[in-house]
Amino acid sequence: MDRIQRVNDAIKWIFFEGLAKNQTDLAQKLGYTKSSFSQIVNGRVNISDNFIENLTKFALSLSKHWLLTGEGSMLLTSHTSPAIQELTGDTPTQELYNFEATNITKDTVPEIMYNNHGNKFTFYPDGRIYIEVLKIPSSAHASYITCYQDDAQLIQEFDTVQFRVDKFGLGHYKAFDVVGDSMNGGNIEDTPDGAEVLGREVGRHLWEGGFRNTTYGFIVITKDATFLKDITNYDEKKGVITLSSRNKIYEPFEYPINSVYQIFHVIKRIF
Repeated sequence: MDRIQRVNDAIKWIFFEGLAKNQTDLAQKLGYTKSSFSQIVNGRVNISDNFIENLTKFALSLSKHWLLTGEGSMLLTSHTSPAIQELTGDTPTQELYNFEATNITKDTVPEIMYNNHGNKFTFYPDGRIYIEVLKIPSSAHASYITCYQDDAQLIQEFDTVQFRVDKFGLGHYKAFDVVGDSMNGGNIEDTPDGAEVLGREVGRHLWEGGFRNTTYGFIVITKDATFLKDITNYDEKKGVITLSSRNKIYEPFEYPINSVYQIFHVIKRIF
């Protein structure tokens, strides 16, 4: 593992720990412009000892020696957590990453777990559960589709938001904002302009056979735009899905399935 990889693994850890929200936030906290920080972490310029010094002064748990040489462990501790082992490739993928505070009872602090897609769940002693996910603004559609398969880049580019949920989930979750009233027909299950929605990805292998009716609809990520719609038909012979609105002002329209990148089933809303 070279120095660039080690630095990027350390940055992933910083994001996981909540010390910085994204690449822009971390750059600001370290005293770099977004452009210069991006050049450093993407290997366009050499990573200097001074940069590593700044990084370890900001995140005191990081090992300067490991970042410089690759020797030892990422963290200045005798125990490396499962999530850090996963980030550095030291152990096989695990379905759950369970972080437990030491010297503090579970009765007084929340417990944090990550699913195998990196979504963070926080369990509070009073029974509340929150999921933390990346939020994709509608205005960022173009940038999202260029990196939606690159988890490290997504973490650097996008902020996070929390939703209260009922249980731990093994799926792939993301949040999106809603622009427009096409899915607001006036019913209690409709979604107004300005809402934030939480979606669980519907794997491509599950698209065959069509889509069932849902309470809140689907987020459909396409080549052209991000839509919040009901999927009311899937013509597999023609290779098109029908996207329908709940506001009757808007007519249904067909869209080619081959130009769809991702589909998320909306399961929660905030407005």
